[in-house]
Amino acid sequence: MTLKFLVTGGTGYQGGATIHYLLEKGATVHALVRNPDSAAAQKLKENGVVIFKGGFDDVEAIKAATKGVDGVFQNLSPTWPAEQQIQQAKNFVNAALEAGTVKSYVVSTAFHCSDRRIWGDYDPSHGLHIYYTTKSAVEDVVKQAGFPSYTILRPAWLYQNYLVPQSGYHFPELSTEGLLAHVYEPNTRMPHFDADNVGQFAAAALTEPERFNGHEIELGNENLTLQETRNLLSKAAGVDIKTRMRSKEEVIEMGFKVGTLIFQQLANEKDLSIDGQALVNKYGIPFNNFGDVMTREKEDLLKSIPAAK
Repeated sequence: MTLKFLVTGGTGYQGGATIHYLLEKGATVHALVRNPDSAAAQKLKENGVVIFKGGFDDVEAIKAATKGVDGVFQNLSPTWPAEQQIQQAKNFVNAALEAGTVKSYVVSTAFHCSDRRIWGDYDPSHGLHIYYTTKSAVEDVVKQAGFPSYTILRPAWLYQNYLVPQSGYHFPELSTEGLLAHVYEPNTRMPHFDADNVGQFAAAALTEPERFNGHEIELGNENLTLQETRNLLSKAAGVDIKTRMRSKEEVIEMGFKVGTLIFQQLANEKDLSIDGQALVNKYGIPFNNFGDVMTREKEDLLKSIPAAK
């Protein structure tokens, strides 16, 4: 019998990769999208994906998309207020429980989500504390639901964050000036990971629930300094990328515009590195490195840096 799965965020990098690998395995895929007429949604439809119109707050649409599926891949974006994201997780979990057919549930959250030594000392009003307590609550919703199998994936910094449109949220000057403006200290390392590999893990966990049941996996590969990132990005694009350390005054001014500056500051204060080779050894899924990703995403890369356009 053909397995059937619901994938959230199907037009995004993680959801799109999950769909790709599920289709490779011969599964039927449902995707819940806000705009079924978008080019990305239409491409999914052309590939045989069953499209459902609706957002993550649309309970009835979620129920329709979940009906009869064997598993769910859930990837939620940050919301404001933060509690909305937790409710969205409950919307999907409740729909999956009501469907009565869901055997495997896979959720993607964030690296080091379960390690309060990393973020637990921050004031409850701090953005990092809010972000991680919310993601942790989302994980709890899934873990406490009682599905036959659940898996938690915690991806590190995605390589795709250097590509438009994502780069606009993290390095807004990259697409306009070819500049990586940052707050990293020279020796600070940030673990990176490919969204395509997230999709491989998600598809494997959905289709091999016995193997992945209860696994909570920190997904990271290359632990890169800002200068190493700059060198790799320059080589891939064939353009000399510039770097600049943001001033304290600029950080205060840009903090609300570039919300992920707090993750750069976190990396300065805590060791966020992840042993990617240990993951490869354990699960047998080879990881793509920076060069692999930028070669694959060359078209988007050339749109993401001004001199390369």
